[in-house]
Amino acid sequence: MRRILSELFGTRRRQYQVGVEFTDTQVRLVSLSKRDGQHRVEGVCIAELGSLGDIQDIAQCLGHVVKSMGVKGQRVSLAIKSSSAFTKSAMLDATLSRREIDDRMLAEADSALPYELDEVYLDYAVVESNPSGVASHLIAPSLAPQELSTHAIAHQKMLLVACKADVLDPIVRIAEQAGIRLDAVDLDSFALERALMQSTRLPLQVATGQSLGVVALILLESGHSCVHLFHNGRHKLHREWGHEKIDFDSYLKEQFKDQFRDQFKVKFEAREETRVKVTTAIGSGRLGHYRDVANETANQVRTALSQLPSDEVEGELSLAYLGGEGALVSGVIEAGLINEMADSLLCEVKSANPFRRMALGEGVDPIAVNQDAPLLMVACGLAMREAST
Repeated sequence: MRRILSELFGTRRRQYQVGVEFTDTQVRLVSLSKRDGQHRVEGVCIAELGSLGDIQDIAQCLGHVVKSMGVKGQRVSLAIKSSSAFTKSAMLDATLSRREIDDRMLAEADSALPYELDEVYLDYAVVESNPSGVASHLIAPSLAPQELSTHAIAHQKMLLVACKADVLDPIVRIAEQAGIRLDAVDLDSFALERALMQSTRLPLQVATGQSLGVVALILLESGHSCVHLFHNGRHKLHREWGHEKIDFDSYLKEQFKDQFRDQFKVKFEAREETRVKVTTAIGSGRLGHYRDVANETANQVRTALSQLPSDEVEGELSLAYLGGEGALVSGVIEAGLINEMADSLLCEVKSANPFRRMALGEGVDPIAVNQDAPLLMVACGLAMREAST
């Protein structure tokens, strides 16, 4: 009776799914609820990290964010980079028992992994027709991989995921020190696949059999970047590259500080002319920077495209989404960068926004959500993950 009354009068605490991503410089959090198949944004937060790579500082920052967002005690999913994990697919007889599947997948791991089984965490999933159904717990110990779903078909394609303990254990320690309830550790590629399918019309196009070509999701971050390639809504390949860290706003101020100072030394009637010259020079410098970033990115994307399996993927790059801290100038992705990227990639480029087709909860600022959206693809995809049982 108490439970029924609490549900009727709304005193029972709402259950959220929370996704958290760590970058070299930030902790990013997205909180979602889901009702009648519709996701709703309950909150987003981005916090700057003080110490690079320090587990204790990351945990302290995460704990503060979780507490301030009011999601302490909720289910939280974290991510590791796909480059830190090993994945392998295998076709198995669908009539096998769970114990038989466990044995087969352990055998697959033993023969394929370049390290001992006692050094890794393992899990596996049935690869379903719906890409958003693919997920990995990875918290299960290697001797007890967990079957995520079953289907009564002649054969089923299984996806094996392995991660070394020295990669995953620090993530688990961060969660413990932050005092959060860790529901799962997932791969960023799986999270991005869910976010991409949620925020675009790809599911409808896939269902109607339309030819989609290849879709690129480009995340430019501070000091490193990556591109994830998708075909018919399925993640196919990712590529990472490093580059010099540049805060472009600070770069411009430093580059043109003498001109800014000289504006106020000249006679009043000459100040406007000087201001125009400085503004023109800054605009030219900004455009040159955009062009350099776009050209470097296009080269990396072309390299990634050349690595796609030609027997599985047909078509050229048809669309690209752009996100990440390195893509922002004064807090937004400017049209100039998107245009230069489109010219270099020879396709349409859009700003990444995983919330485009979601409702917003009470008190959630739509302007802030829209502004932070290009940074939150991974965190949103994690929050979309169904809770484990």
